[in-house]
Amino acid sequence: MLLLRSKYLLTDPYNVINNGAVLIDNGKITFAGPSDDIDRQESHQIIDFGNSAIVPGFVNTHTHLELTHLHKSINYNGDFTDWVRQIINAKKNWAEDEYKTSIREGITRSLEAGTTTVADITRNGLALDELKKSRIRKVLFYELIDFNTYSAESTIGNFKEEINRVKHDSLLSIGIFPHAPYTVSKELYKRCIQVSEELGIHIATHISETKDEVEFLKKGTGNFVSLLNDYDMLNNWKYPGLRPIEYLSNIGVLRNSWILIHCNYISEEEIDYIKKSNSSIVFCPRSYKYFWHNKHPFLKFLNLKINVALGTDSLASNDSLSVLDEMKYIYEKHKDVRPQDILYMGTIAGAVALRLKDKIGRLESGFDADITVIKFPEEGINNVFDGIFSHDSECMFTVVSGSVCYDKYKLALFGH
Repeated sequence: MLLLRSKYLLTDPYNVINNGAVLIDNGKITFAGPSDDIDRQESHQIIDFGNSAIVPGFVNTHTHLELTHLHKSINYNGDFTDWVRQIINAKKNWAEDEYKTSIREGITRSLEAGTTTVADITRNGLALDELKKSRIRKVLFYELIDFNTYSAESTIGNFKEEINRVKHDSLLSIGIFPHAPYTVSKELYKRCIQVSEELGIHIATHISETKDEVEFLKKGTGNFVSLLNDYDMLNNWKYPGLRPIEYLSNIGVLRNSWILIHCNYISEEEIDYIKKSNSSIVFCPRSYKYFWHNKHPFLKFLNLKINVALGTDSLASNDSLSVLDEMKYIYEKHKDVRPQDILYMGTIAGAVALRLKDKIGRLESGFDADITVIKFPEEGINNVFDGIFSHDSECMFTVVSGSVCYDKYKLALFGH
């Protein structure tokens, strides 16, 4: 058994305990509360982290680990479709090993940042083996791209064939990811939601990410026309004359708790569709900044009780794969958001979106031991959230299902 102690324990974002402790046994939390309330036994390995906070492990609800090696190699000039072309060109000569090493590096960076769960996107399936080797908790989404009206069934057949080889374990679940309304036909969207319901798996999509996307669906014009023509994808496609969320609702697929990635440009009517569908939204704050977007409506979503989780997106549009860094960014830029709500977005909201809320996101007896320890700066901290979201705070210890996956100061080797 492993007993963790620190100056602060947050069993959830709204419950702070001074001088707290967490006891881990066989991958589960058996105690979380005041340190004085637990009997110390010789069988316990004890680690005291001192001036720090023990918090629920962070959940990265949207990332592309295979793009880790593209960090600082893609230039954004204000044209999203040009950025997409750069991504395609950068990857076209990658061998299998390049993808795998990029994914492995992404996993390592995630654990070092205190992320215990990732929702990763794979286009070629290579992420599966690399993720299964890791103790990180993962939801692996298989990305489908097919704008051809007549090939939806064969695309779904290939997806089913691919996931049939997946051997599930307690740390892995599978999702289906129709890429976006500008790369997925109406027929394929319909088959994706059917398969999601049939197999009981997650479903997610990029949606309303750019103004160009909205223009393309509403008017059939703009930069996406040129991009899709470059890859001979448009064929006889007819634009629906609707905004992206309106489009998903109109074709009858916006149901069954989608995970909607981005939702940067949303109308009032679309917000109502999202709320009625019980879907979650994933906000990627620093990627949002990278693409020069307007102010994100996440505060409006929160006020309407829509579940908003956090993602990092990829290192092609971000500086780290750290959910903690995303929360620090919100804490700095949005003083009108309660820090408890920021931590909720980085923990429980992700667990809700990924249907894991009864296993992770809180530090309670019976929950899986997914835990992060944040080391505080020595000075200038007025309260626990100042410490967690300080520019100089750092993840020092990461536990997934009771396994120590990152130990910056090697404290688990000898106790402390």
